[in-house]
Amino acid sequence: MNHKVIILTGIIQTGKTTSLIKWSEHKTNVFGILTPIVNGKRVFTNISNKEVFKMEATDNEEFLLVGKYSFSKNSFDKAKQILINASKQKSGYLIVDEVGPLELRQEGLFSAIIHILQNSSLQIILVVREGLVEKVIDIFNLKNVSVIYKDQLATL
Repeated sequence: MNHKVIILTGIIQTGKTTSLIKWSEHKTNVFGILTPIVNGKRVFTNISNKEVFKMEATDNEEFLLVGKYSFSKNSFDKAKQILINASKQKSGYLIVDEVGPLELRQEGLFSAIIHILQNSSLQIILVVREGLVEKVIDIFNLKNVSVIYKDQLATL
């Protein structure tokens, strides 16, 4: 792997996603998925085309369970495909927001992250809450990693 992995970390609900939205909004070389909260619900946003789609599962839908949250398996599958497609870009940044308990269980975006790490030449930004950084580094066997906080995004 000849790319650099950047882990953007911080405490839960402290503006990591909001900072990434602001950092990426005028750039043309940023791809991947952001997961902002809209009207009290977490959603996926495709950075390339700004498409927003639900993250939470609805009734009678296959779901992934994390604590009290039920997430749509179909939406995660769509997000994974967006990440895999984005990994084909030749230069820039690929954001995965966020890597958490699902991925540590090898669910959620796990398979797409593995694909990205093995196949992409982009600089990869993984959003990881404090307390999970070492586990994420271990499970993905990351070597060339920088860990930054949201106030350091401007240096990228």
